[in-house]
Amino acid sequence: MSLTPSEELAISTGLDTREREQQTDALKLEPVRGAVLVVEDDPAHREILVEMLAGWGYEPLPVGSAEEAEFAVRNKRMDAAIVDVFLPGRSGATLMSRLRERFPQSVLIGVSAMSDAAMARKCKGLGADLFIGKPLDPQRLAEALQSRHTSWH
Repeated sequence: MSLTPSEELAISTGLDTREREQQTDALKLEPVRGAVLVVEDDPAHREILVEMLAGWGYEPLPVGSAEEAEFAVRNKRMDAAIVDVFLPGRSGATLMSRLRERFPQSVLIGVSAMSDAAMARKCKGLGADLFIGKPLDPQRLAEALQSRHTSWH
């Protein structure tokens, strides 16, 4: 009779069934925290954001334009959005206003390489909860996604 690899491991390490189950549970990924729309026209930046979000337990919805973004969330819920303010075609600014109307409880984060106080005020006026300048600080982004800055809108 041959043993499965996990049975061999259990015998060789002396683990009983309950201990094996606890170790298996500890290795499981934490549940998905929510869907995050990622609107970034630069494919490299978009991929980095997707990898970070997936690693943190979010379900990323990556798109490259405002038009794609509106299509992507047409029949989906969105818990948060990271929107590049300057996009080709329809602007990220217009998209932020539309997302705020449709998803009033979602965390909306505007991002741009032009990171100054005027840009932060512009994003605030469009309904964004927060503005983060590029290059994005992962710690600041993680904190922003977990926040609920409802005082701005």
